[in-house]
Amino acid sequence: MRSTAPCPAVSIDLRLLEEVLYDLPPLEGVFLHWHTHGVTSTTAGIISLLARRKQLLGSTTLSGASIQLLYACAKDSFCSRSGQEPFSPWGSRPLHTRLLRHRPAHSAAEVQALLPPGVLVHKTISFTLANTIVLCTGVGTQCLTRRHLRTIAAALVRQGPNVKQRTINPAPGSSVKKLAMHPGLVSPFLHPSRHAGLAALALLPWSDRWEGHEPEVAISLSLWESLVLPLRCLYPLIRSYAKQAYPAVQIIDLESEDLATVNTDSIVV
Repeated sequence: MRSTAPCPAVSIDLRLLEEVLYDLPPLEGVFLHWHTHGVTSTTAGIISLLARRKQLLGSTTLSGASIQLLYACAKDSFCSRSGQEPFSPWGSRPLHTRLLRHRPAHSAAEVQALLPPGVLVHKTISFTLANTIVLCTGVGTQCLTRRHLRTIAAALVRQGPNVKQRTINPAPGSSVKKLAMHPGLVSPFLHPSRHAGLAALALLPWSDRWEGHEPEVAISLSLWESLVLPLRCLYPLIRSYAKQAYPAVQIIDLESEDLATVNTDSIVV
């Protein structure tokens, strides 16, 4: 979950980090190398660059391992679906041309305002449920309802942990810190070897009205960079990433809620 009222010191730090980011070689070059030679051809220079990014930018960027695995999964998901659709030069543009730079933001609504028309924000929130960490991810501004919470709790009970205490703590503090995430960059694309305490990843359904317009979704790589993909690729990408990065974590599909339920029984927006 993104914080909504950063203190001035945080803003100053982000401006300094943005200058650092723009002094680094851009990710477009890394993605172009992978597009041309394949992800397995990653060079020592690329590994060094990604490690340097993480060292300098800290929790405001995904790790190098996360970016590399995300690219590989995105390319597989994107390519497998491109062959099923009518050819479109715009829709088929390669991943290195799909990187978008923007100002940092502290909420999904702020990010949405920075994105081009037809591109939706990818939103992920973290919370604790009976002392276990859960990530809930979706598209646009949606609500996590009490019915969703009961679904998550029931799934965790079947998995084993004691979730009789169905209290929810949406504050990002402890769970974000434990997963080494910045409050403005909560993401399901965790470091493949650093996801301690994550019990479940819940997937929120998106509105059917978006399907007919063939929208795209912006996936945050850092506070300043997003990868824009067709919306239909998002959940296959997340599932593929989770299967390789944290296969023991349960994936929970949440059902759509009617508007009346969302308006009267929502917990997290």
